[in-house]
Amino acid sequence: MTRAIGPLLLSSRLLRALALVAAPAWAALSAIPAQAQFALAVSPPRLELTGKPGERVRDVIELTHSDARQGEYTFKTADWTLKPDGSVDFSDELAPGSCRPWVAIERREISIAAGKPYRYRFEVTPPPGTPPVECRFAVLIEGKERTNAPGTPVAMAARIGVIAYVAVGDVQPVLDIASTAVKLVNGQNQPILRIRNTGTAHGRLAGFLNGTDASGARLEFQPATTPIMPGETREIALTASKPGDADTAVAVRFPVTVTGSLEWGKSGSFKVNERFAQ
Repeated sequence: MTRAIGPLLLSSRLLRALALVAAPAWAALSAIPAQAQFALAVSPPRLELTGKPGERVRDVIELTHSDARQGEYTFKTADWTLKPDGSVDFSDELAPGSCRPWVAIERREISIAAGKPYRYRFEVTPPPGTPPVECRFAVLIEGKERTNAPGTPVAMAARIGVIAYVAVGDVQPVLDIASTAVKLVNGQNQPILRIRNTGTAHGRLAGFLNGTDASGARLEFQPATTPIMPGETREIALTASKPGDADTAVAVRFPVTVTGSLEWGKSGSFKVNERFAQ
């Protein structure tokens, strides 16, 4: 069961970018209709921390309520799983090997006035003798006010899940390419890397690849930043853009050749030299 905590000494730096609850993001929203929303911004949308057995890790989640009325919110921890499509399932029940018993949260209910950020505190204490492991959990924030979404007879409350990873001891991802494919993603065919993680922590790909498609056009490819969990193989799409304009995706004429290097973890990387054909 999640514990409540008393005063904490806070030393961690917060990521400054706000993640609005209304914006769809796999790490933030649970499967509740978008019409049932609350006026809350959360920073950071996820936390990646390090710890040692027997030592307490402390951090904060910064909450900003934008409605003129005072916001009433509840808090709890949850386990979670990442589905193949990148969405998240949250679970109140303790998963096998869950580290949630190590987690203490500040309080279960708070009221937040508009305009003044609230720094919500939590801590994680791995027991002495804990072997190297990546502790993963979510802090679920739910609005007390319930609304009826169109077409739903039951009033629901929106909620957001802030994902936390705590690396206890020496844990690292180990990523490599298991295979490749071309698949339809958001209505367009895209190159796919099937990435295998044989390490002990989650990993994400980062970087840009160079490519040339069937028309001879030079393109840049950026991998999706979806996490790959230890022991799993996950499909990671490569989004094409014009060189120097990474924010504008373009359609790819297959076949396409993609080369370069992608990074993962603290110092891991691998080379890519693949030909994708429909």
